[in-house]
Amino acid sequence: RGGQSLTSTGHTPSNAPQDMPGLLYLKGTLLAHVHPVVHEDTLVLLCRALLQQVSLQPISDIHVTGESEDMSAKERLLLWSQQTTEGYAGIRCENFTTCWRDGRLFNAIIHKYRPDLIDMNTVAVQSNLANLEHAFFVAEKLGVARLLDPEDVDVSSPDEKSVITYVSSLYDAFPKVPEGGEGISANDVEVKWVEYQNMVNYLMQWIRHHVTIMSDRTFPNNPVELKALYNQYLQFKETEIPPKETDKLKIKRLYKLLEVWIEFGRIRLPQGYHPNDIEKEWGKLIIAMLEREKILRPEVERLEMLQQIANRIQRDSRSCEDKLILARNALQADTKRLESGLQFQHEAEIAGYLLESENLLRQQVIDAQILIDGKYYQADQLVQRVAKLRDELMAIRTECSSLYSKGHSYVTGVDGGTLQTLKLMQIRKPLMKSAFVDQNLTEEEVNMKFVQDLLNWVEEMQVQLDRVEWGSDLPSVESHLENHKNVHKAIEEFESSLKEAKISEIQMTAPLKLSYAEKLHKLESQYSKLLNTSRNQERHLDTLYDFVSRATRELIWLNEKEEEEVAYDWSERNPNITRKKEYHAELMRELDQKEEVIKSVQEIAEQLLLENHPARLTIEAYRAAMQTQWSWILQLCHCVEQHLRENAAYFEFFSDAKEAMEYLKNLKDAIYRKYSCDRSSSLHRLEDLVQESMEEKEQLLQYKSTVAGLVGRAKAIIQLKPRNPDCILKTSIPIKAICDYRQIEVRNLNFLKSITDVRAQLKFH
Repeated sequence: RGGQSLTSTGHTPSNAPQDMPGLLYLKGTLLAHVHPVVHEDTLVLLCRALLQQVSLQPISDIHVTGESEDMSAKERLLLWSQQTTEGYAGIRCENFTTCWRDGRLFNAIIHKYRPDLIDMNTVAVQSNLANLEHAFFVAEKLGVARLLDPEDVDVSSPDEKSVITYVSSLYDAFPKVPEGGEGISANDVEVKWVEYQNMVNYLMQWIRHHVTIMSDRTFPNNPVELKALYNQYLQFKETEIPPKETDKLKIKRLYKLLEVWIEFGRIRLPQGYHPNDIEKEWGKLIIAMLEREKILRPEVERLEMLQQIANRIQRDSRSCEDKLILARNALQADTKRLESGLQFQHEAEIAGYLLESENLLRQQVIDAQILIDGKYYQADQLVQRVAKLRDELMAIRTECSSLYSKGHSYVTGVDGGTLQTLKLMQIRKPLMKSAFVDQNLTEEEVNMKFVQDLLNWVEEMQVQLDRVEWGSDLPSVESHLENHKNVHKAIEEFESSLKEAKISEIQMTAPLKLSYAEKLHKLESQYSKLLNTSRNQERHLDTLYDFVSRATRELIWLNEKEEEEVAYDWSERNPNITRKKEYHAELMRELDQKEEVIKSVQEIAEQLLLENHPARLTIEAYRAAMQTQWSWILQLCHCVEQHLRENAAYFEFFSDAKEAMEYLKNLKDAIYRKYSCDRSSSLHRLEDLVQESMEEKEQLLQYKSTVAGLVGRAKAIIQLKPRNPDCILKTSIPIKAICDYRQIEVRNLNFLKSITDVRAQLKFH
């Protein structure tokens, strides 16, 4: 048919036998062109013969291991069949005729490539026709055309060419290792597939295990342990990741070799075993590693910084201890001299030691607060050490004041606020009952000492709360709030000690039982009072912090607007009146919106004062500051309106003046050109010029009123040029105050000293 493929599919009748479509098409074509008396079976045999001849053409492309150059295509195909069926019991492949009659060879070849589709035990007991039919049926499902029928092969001498044609079709349909390239033979598929699964399973388990590790965000507070953890991460990144990347590449290469068998159907790829699945899990690991490093590295740097501060506290504490020891020894020497009636010798020396100790202690207080804020793991121990030095310093001061009668010389240095901060930072925990156990004390005496210590602790904490400070600005209020939370937590935890004391009451007997009961009752009463005091102070600090936070935020906004207006350029360098009007309109809109907010903050202040809030001074100071700032902003708005009117008048005047000057200049030039004459000018022309000059004189007289108006306006124009810093004033000029605004006063308010720092903190948050 003119080169057209004989296996092209035409129209297949619905009642056609289950045979190859190409055969039906070819048979139908021949029936349409041959004599009607030719039997249909004869045509089928003829068609098969034609197709077999055509199908014999590609077997010359067969390549098989162990072939020689002088082998024919038929011999190579036979060698391939022998190698494929090698090892199958009772199966021999010596030719393309009788060896294929029972169908076992066909089934063995298919079984070699698709063992899941052929049961060789069943093949061993089936009939020839059954084996042939099953082999041809399965092969057809794999894409091999049914060129043969079982009846064609189950004969005493099957047609060799037909068998060769069909076997070559099997060869073409089944996967093969490319010549000179990488591939997996049918014998090695199972082994390689098991190897692939093992590699994938191991790598996926390894990845998921380390994703869990890398996702852990629980880091130690100890700088040494954290540094070791970070080094462990770096070692993992540098030594363990590269080999696993190599394993991942090996898996990908092995999958490429197995892919042909997966597509062929020999292997069923389970879900999650594709290289892309591995890449997804690998990506999760890399992201977890990056996130871990992103958090771990700054944490290491932070703890290293805190470690340096802790080392500095240790160093300064040792130095401070040494100086206090020297001061104590000198004080004792002067005490002995006083007892002996001699003059003092070490007063100035002691004063120097105390001053140096105060300076060291002041820095230690700052450093200790940094460690507490940073939750450094040894912060409590260092705070206790600093507090102990403070107590020693205060004790020596007291003794010096008593000895030398010059107390004022020894009370300077560390201020009360610093000492109060230290006092709040140091919270002595009540002793456990086990701390009083002594072989020389009875159980009842231990209980008495225990309940007395608890009572002392409650009284100490009550004194601390009664002396509490509230703070005068946002940072100090926040600091006091955080400190009180720690105190309140300790007070709440004290309840467990109180329960232990109640249990111990059962063990008491006369005569100590009554005394113990009285102390226990007093302890319960004092603790209830302490707990209520602590709760009230926490509530007051919370409300104060909320108010100061909002007030500070509004004061910063007002301060920024104030600075923006004070710095605004109203000079002649900025002639854009439209932009200035827009600026004024925007400012008024912002003030309208802000007025309600500021009013609500003021109402909070009024409510707190009505409730007799203990931080009255701080609240009143903030309320007064907001009122002052708001008043100043309103006055500045009045200035803005005044500046806007003066600017508009200024630029409008100079525009009109410029227009008038241009008009007069043009008129002057026109007169010079128009009124020119000489001796040759006629009398008639001179008369015309005189007449025209009278008319122009009339126009000039009329324009004189315009010029006079400009002169009058000039007296009321406010000069803008002196406002330009580039303009050097050679003479003094009068200045008129538009409002009572005095910028210097806001800078003198004590609670706004740190306004810049607070503003930076708020912007950061």
